[in-house]
Amino acid sequence: MEQEFSQAKELIDRSDRILLTMHERMDGDDGGALLAMGMRLEKMGKLLTYAIKKGVPPYLSFLPGSQKIQDDIFSNDFDLVIMFGCGEKKRSGLLKIENLKVKIINIDHHPDNQMFGDVNVVDSKKSSVAEMVYDFFVWNKWPISKDVATCLLTGIITDTGSFMHSNTQSSTLAAAAELMRKGAHSSKIIKHTFHNKTPQTLQAWGKAMENSYYDDKHKVIYSVMTETDLAEFERLPGAAFEGFAETLNTLPEAKFAMFLRQDGPVIKGSLRSDSFKGIDVSKIAHIFGGGGHKLAAGFSVAGKLMKDEAGKWKVV
Repeated sequence: MEQEFSQAKELIDRSDRILLTMHERMDGDDGGALLAMGMRLEKMGKLLTYAIKKGVPPYLSFLPGSQKIQDDIFSNDFDLVIMFGCGEKKRSGLLKIENLKVKIINIDHHPDNQMFGDVNVVDSKKSSVAEMVYDFFVWNKWPISKDVATCLLTGIITDTGSFMHSNTQSSTLAAAAELMRKGAHSSKIIKHTFHNKTPQTLQAWGKAMENSYYDDKHKVIYSVMTETDLAEFERLPGAAFEGFAETLNTLPEAKFAMFLRQDGPVIKGSLRSDSFKGIDVSKIAHIFGGGGHKLAAGFSVAGKLMKDEAGKWKVV
């Protein structure tokens, strides 16, 4: 990353008005990385706009600086865009980005990234975008405050499943240890991001568990939440099912897990596996126009989940 870091720093130094964005539906990794970068750029005197389509989910509102995030952009007056965790430019969901004629720094760790930036800081071997941004801080010799450390450690913890996923490496643990030395509290982060289920959310998980099926022939466990199922629960938070696919994947016999849920006119799919199971779920996601990692991927398709006369699920 030496060359990419140098090119990214050069673009940042030459820019004054910078837009920071990521894929829609903020998550802990890309959102934490974005906020950490923003804190440093503000110290450098940059004029920043933070924009994430659909805003900040309640479970991430504890992150320092999250109140600065807006859910759209209302100006074209930028000389640089930095995008976090977007495999392609349109993933931000911000329509105005398509027409911006400015330089782009693309920071990502997904293997299917389309390298759309003027500078592409992309490394699929890293656990998270937050770990990459941590490396960028270290390379620049930028100081890491307690707030920056909190945002970066949140990204690392959420994308490694509290260090339980196979993307956790020695470099990941070393970065986490240093961020904790800088003042980040792992227990607080885990409480906000994983131990935050409301009674209604737990009831929704119970319904999703009722709807789970194990296909012994194909060694897959899957669950669905239809529009009718979701109607039983009022005002479920957008992140209510975060971690559910991982829970399904704990079934030892299953090669991979799939969770499908209705989200308005589209079906959201989450796929999870483990390294010892020998399944690349990103290949499955690609069939449906999605993407991700070998062990964690997702997709969206237009349609509704329905059962046919034989009791099998189909998309209509």
